[in-house]
This record gives sequence, structure tokens and C-alpha cells, in this order.
Amino acid sequence: MWHLGLEPRRGLGYVLGRSDLLYVILSVISGGLVRRPSLPSFFSLPLSPLPLLLVPLLWLLALALHAPAVAAPPQESDLAPVAAHNAAVAPGDPAWPLARRDSGPLAFAVSLDAQAAPPGQAAVQNSGGAFRIDFTLAAQAEDCACIGTSVRQSHYRSRGIEFAVRASRPVAAVLYITTSNPDGRKSQDRFFGTFHVGTQWKVLHLPFRHLAADPAWPAEARRAGLDPGDLVLRPDSVEAIRIGVDGRRTEPGAGTLWVGAVRFFR
Repeated sequence: MWHLGLEPRRGLGYVLGRSDLLYVILSVISGGLVRRPSLPSFFSLPLSPLPLLLVPLLWLLALALHAPAVAAPPQESDLAPVAAHNAAVAPGDPAWPLARRDSGPLAFAVSLDAQAAPPGQAAVQNSGGAFRIDFTLAAQAEDCACIGTSVRQSHYRSRGIEFAVRASRPVAAVLYITTSNPDGRKSQDRFFGTFHVGTQWKVLHLPFRHLAADPAWPAEARRAGLDPGDLVLRPDSVEAIRIGVDGRRTEPGAGTLWVGAVRFFR
């Protein structure tokens, strides 16, 4: 005999309580409020058509009640507050200032070259061409003739960075990305990737997983008053980006490096 607070052998509790399977479903839905004094055998009791018809409906109701909540999809404005993920950084963007250094073993100047648009960018309105880095390397040194930005950015859900490069002569180049811990921006890590550039345009597609932690960063971080982080690259907390000539591996001499169509991809 089953009951839902009704008199014995009366009401809906008695009708529906003729099936062990229905008891399980009702117990789940009611949170354990449905009880029975004894447990008759499921196969020994006749089943009426009504409970059998209600089985699929009650099962769907149980699934709906216990289904996990689905979070609303993020808005595009939340994913890319600085620039759209599929949009290249336009040379001239104030977030990417034109740097210059006239002294030291690696002197350089960054300018805009409207006539040096990478392939596929010439037809894009307001593409701005490319960044141009004119450099003179007197001797190999731990330095970089780079374009870059130090404006904090969030590239949530990005999987890597892409850009086009070419040079007036073969050079070694480097990419640096510095990210911080959202719980404490003083805790930062820098990651890098190296590549060679020839005299023809090529597009580099660099997933974050292919970048390595910079072994020189802990000492530099401490000199800058920062704390080396936990070696986790966080695209949603990018503190700085640098792309340019690697003074450690490039042959001394003068040259030019062009960088364009910088963007993050998902």
C-alpha cells in the first residue's frame, strides 16, 4: 500500500502507487515525501493504463527539474573590449605607440608605412599599412627592436596571436606577451616565441600553447618591483605585447622589419 498523506486505498496516491518505477519517479520529484509502509513486488501487481501513460511525462518532468542551469553566452563586448578578435590592429592605434631609441647596441625607430600593407590587407579600408622598424645592431645584445603596447587588454577565449612580417634582410625575431594574475596584478609572467623572417611577407599563426616562459623574466620582474607569477598565460589579462627584432640572434648591421595585421584569434 502506498500513500501521499491520503486515506489507505484512496486517492491518487493509491492509483499511482501500484508501480515500483512510479514510486522511484515520485520519490525523486517530491524530494522523498512519498513513502510506503511495505514494498510489494513490481511484477506481482497489476498495472492500470493511466500510470503507464504518465511514466514518460513524469520522467521528462524529473529531468527538467534536475537539469543544470545553462549560463548565458558571453557578449561580444565582454570578449574583446579593446579590439574585435577578427580585426587587425591598425598602425596608428594610440595603444601601440611609435617607439624610438637612438643609443645602445640596438638603435631603432618605429614608423608607419602605408605602402607596405601585408597580402590580403591592401583591400581593407583603413588598414593603415604596416609598422616599420628601422634598426641598427652594433653587436648582439639582450635587447629587442620592437613594436608593442603596454595597455592592459582582455582577449578572453583567444587561443593565440597572428601577424604578418617581412624584412629587408633575414633577421631573427621575437614575440613577448606579459600577463598578470587577476587576483593581484603585481604578479606577472612573460612568455615568448622566436621565429625567422625573410624578405617575403609571411603570416605567423602562433597558438599560446607554443609559447614558453621567459627564463630571464624573474630577475627583470624583481628589478621592476613585480613578483614572478605562477607561469600561467592568461589571455584575459594581457599587460604587454612586444614583436620585433631579436638582438640576441640577429647578425649585426642595419635593416628594416615590417609587422602588420596583428590580431588575436580564437
